[in-house]
Amino acid sequence: MQLPNENKALLNRKHTLILLIAAGVLLVGAMIWSFFLNKGSIASRVARELSEKGCSVRAGELYQHEYRRDTSIREMMGETDLSPAVEASVKAGFPSDIDKKGEVYCLLAETDKGVLTVFLVDERIELAFIQIPDSDEVLTIGEKEIL
Repeated sequence: MQLPNENKALLNRKHTLILLIAAGVLLVGAMIWSFFLNKGSIASRVARELSEKGCSVRAGELYQHEYRRDTSIREMMGETDLSPAVEASVKAGFPSDIDKKGEVYCLLAETDKGVLTVFLVDERIELAFIQIPDSDEVLTIGEKEIL
């Protein structure tokens, strides 16, 4: 067995070129795969729909706060008065039926102006608004630039 020394290269140009091409192909493949995985995710669809309503939030900024099956937003929130949130959500153009039953997700995103709160029922936005911390005030999506 011969050890490499200063006079002999471990890889010749041909091997180096082949390894660089293989690494490039793997990198491009990983980027394409990542794009298609993110494109179809719930968070990506929610971010796109919110963007259409004037709220710029990235999918990675949304996190799942709560999830329940076979329930409604009203049941999930208990005794909380949702009327201001419903009003803000309707104003933004969302269905806002808090009694609709199904798989309910609560997604949150922290912003400079408040907490973006999005409720999904069966993976569709049902209720969306911005909560102002330490207050009962809510804002309509798109009412103020939040990011």
